[in-house]
Amino acid sequence: MGKFDDIRPYEDNEVIGVLKRLINDREFLGFLTLHLFPKVGKIIPPLARYFVHLLVKKQTVGIASIGDFQNAVAAYATRLVSNTMTGFDYAGIEHLEKDKAYLFVGNHRDIAGDSMLVDYALHLSGHETVRIAVGDNLVQKQFATDLMKLNKSFFIKRSEEGAKKIYAALLASSEFIHESLRTGNSIWIAQSEGRAKDGIDATDPAILKMFALARRKDALSEVIKDLKIVPVSIAYEFDPCDQLKAKELESVARIGSYQKPPGEDLVSLAKGLGEFKGTVCLKFGEPLGEGYDTPESVAKEIDRQVLDNLQMFTINYWALSILAANEDENVNARYAHVWLHVKQLVDLSNVAAFEARLESCPESLRITWLTMYANPLANKFNNGAKNIAPYKSS
Repeated sequence: MGKFDDIRPYEDNEVIGVLKRLINDREFLGFLTLHLFPKVGKIIPPLARYFVHLLVKKQTVGIASIGDFQNAVAAYATRLVSNTMTGFDYAGIEHLEKDKAYLFVGNHRDIAGDSMLVDYALHLSGHETVRIAVGDNLVQKQFATDLMKLNKSFFIKRSEEGAKKIYAALLASSEFIHESLRTGNSIWIAQSEGRAKDGIDATDPAILKMFALARRKDALSEVIKDLKIVPVSIAYEFDPCDQLKAKELESVARIGSYQKPPGEDLVSLAKGLGEFKGTVCLKFGEPLGEGYDTPESVAKEIDRQVLDNLQMFTINYWALSILAANEDENVNARYAHVWLHVKQLVDLSNVAAFEARLESCPESLRITWLTMYANPLANKFNNGAKNIAPYKSS
């Protein structure tokens, strides 16, 4: 068994066997049936599942390597952009050199969409795609593990218990990241554990400490320079999972916890990919160089670039304006001063689509829902970030 076999992506010689397993995986076929043909799947489950089996078998013909699978993912991403977005804008590619490997550290809004769109932008620009860091909490099903590892994902073990096992898992992740970069494989990892469901993007210094673990005897400034960290910002005009996120945030605010139903992450993954997002904007920042001596200083620079490059949309302004006028002082106090300074930047004369989206949200979740859309704008403003104006199509 190789050193990283329990966390690494699949290799070319494993692809055919994994695809054969997926084609015959009842849970996988059932999951696809539920999302592709929900009505038929409820009426005649075996027939629908068999049809999906034939469909998957046909679509995987000729896939014999990771490169083949990545090409299939790129074709899927093209359809996804066309069918679920009004536009996909990406920028900052000029900061990257094609013959170098980078550690992309991005804000995290969607389980699979963020890294897929990073890959898609790199692919369109002639760059190699990335290895994707995924928490092992997302791989409770074998088919999910298989799909992610086929798509160059590796696992950060977050479910280990006991100090020694946790340390060993973090060290293995750190060593794998360094080995990947040394062999010319770029990495994408979220700036903190889990999605920023509340819309407030911030880098966790613990992630940076993990990066340095494999070279703990070296000066941090040297490690950071060699990692070639590139901050990445992604913004979705509409979040397909906004109500699911609001439900969780409201529960945590009300009772201090949220009991996630079995399979909710897979539902969020499917919704995030398959449902309408409006315009999506992605921007690569500039690689970090020398002069970063502490995890906190690195985190501060990543946050600065992520927030400066994070695109705002009219819905962010609209949500903030409603909260600023809320009768509850605990609510409006957080947003009124921001609205006072930014309201002249936006035209809110055409917000019917936003109002309809809010109306579809259960009333008990609406304030939470609005904060999710207002927080990115408030966070940019409160941190003095640049480029605060709303998106305008070119």
